[in-house]
Amino acid sequence: MPKIPITLITGFLGSGKTSFLSEYLNQIDHQGVALIINEIGQAALDQRILSVQYCGEKMLYLNAGCVCCNKRMDLVESLKATLNNYEWRGETLKCIIIETTGLANPAPILWTILSDTFLGVHFEIQSVVVCVDTLNARMHLKNNEAKEQIVFADSVLLTKTDLQNDSVALIKLKERLQAINPNAEIFDKKNIHYESFFSRKNRARNFMPRMPKDSHSQGFETLSINFEGAMEWSAFGIWLSLLLHKYGTQILRIKGIIDTGSGFLVSINGVMHIIYPPKHILKDQNGSNLVFIMRHLEREKILNSLKGFKDFLGIKGFETQ
Repeated sequence: MPKIPITLITGFLGSGKTSFLSEYLNQIDHQGVALIINEIGQAALDQRILSVQYCGEKMLYLNAGCVCCNKRMDLVESLKATLNNYEWRGETLKCIIIETTGLANPAPILWTILSDTFLGVHFEIQSVVVCVDTLNARMHLKNNEAKEQIVFADSVLLTKTDLQNDSVALIKLKERLQAINPNAEIFDKKNIHYESFFSRKNRARNFMPRMPKDSHSQGFETLSINFEGAMEWSAFGIWLSLLLHKYGTQILRIKGIIDTGSGFLVSINGVMHIIYPPKHILKDQNGSNLVFIMRHLEREKILNSLKGFKDFLGIKGFETQ
């Protein structure tokens, strides 16, 4: 019986992993495709966004930490549970896609799958896909996490190339990526065919990667904020703009789902001081969520700023995780 292929999608904070996966799901038949989503923090924003277009019972979610360091047993159990659920329903599991956090190192994830006897019998690593944000790659590649992701990549997927007008910078980026990993194939997201891209066979993996030290303690911190009730959108925009103006280089990533009191929720997505155009998504519940990933920035500075704007935002209250 052939083994079930696993595709690992990784990439540094804000590199476009969820957008890439969302576009893929829009273009394929979901039959036999299972997702495992890993996010830092409790808010499960990626899960809520993807659930709008994907059957929720076939999606597993790992939170409260990165799967690459302190959630390896959760990953093992999730893979086993996915296989069992498909067999119990009498369905065929064709492939599994794992989306990691932006700080994940692929090495221990691969090690977990390759070293587990049960998983080794039923699953195989088909591909490690690393998304690289062409607009912010120069800054991202200053982080060891981003470089480690590229080292283990079979395919490097360049994202946001439609927004990158500097062709020289794009050529230099490709040269830099090839220097880090000469064996990885480089693709432009706007030119790929999703069905064939995910069915590609990459080079065989016959190694056991070295387990790295946990690098999340090197100045990284996360803050998840849950808000009660609707939020005044104009005031929120002013507050966020002021916050990013002051701490933009230290706030590596911000993601949020904002309840403005209308029939839709607003999904926001930002990398450092840049916020991309908001998107409307179907309303699945009331209340707002914000997740910050910071480096060398105390949580209290964000919270104190928020408290100063609380009345303008019109929120009843908020809690942090």
